[in-house]
Amino acid sequence: MGRNPTMPKFPFLLFDAGVIIGAYELGVWDQLMKQCAITITSTVKDQEAYYWSDEQGIGHEINLTEDVEAGRIKCVDVPLSQVDDFRKKFDPVYLDRMDAGEADSLAFLFFSKEDWLITSTDSHVFKVLGCLGLEQCGLSLEEILRNTGLGRKVHWKYSKAFRTKYTSQGKQEGVSGLGLRNNLP
Repeated sequence: MGRNPTMPKFPFLLFDAGVIIGAYELGVWDQLMKQCAITITSTVKDQEAYYWSDEQGIGHEINLTEDVEAGRIKCVDVPLSQVDDFRKKFDPVYLDRMDAGEADSLAFLFFSKEDWLITSTDSHVFKVLGCLGLEQCGLSLEEILRNTGLGRKVHWKYSKAFRTKYTSQGKQEGVSGLGLRNNLP
């Protein structure tokens, strides 16, 4: 039995700001919105992904509000209490590297009952997933592009090798006690 062509690939897919910017740089943002059920947090929408630069260094606006209002992507508000509870799981070494958009997205993923995948260009996001034993929840832009038929050569930070390297590092750090506070249940 084949896949329903109207059903999006990756129905629970969180994008961080860096991946959105990368999708614009690669010219695939519109196609990704059609093929994937992309979700972003309000922090990413309102504070982090607002422009991208082309090869000539010319800045171009990103209007995620328009995409949300048109129903092309979904935006979620993550309760501050969830973000605070999530951040309490980590020691200062990990907390210092976690920006607001990453914390929101990771907290949303962590507390959700759905099988979310997150894609990022920040090594720390993948390290957090590895540290928490959630390595199956990470996905690179390269993997998304390949699975949607939009595959192309990508920058290192968008690659599967990048995701794998930092997820593995996070897993090792978690096992050695780095990153997580000792008071985890």
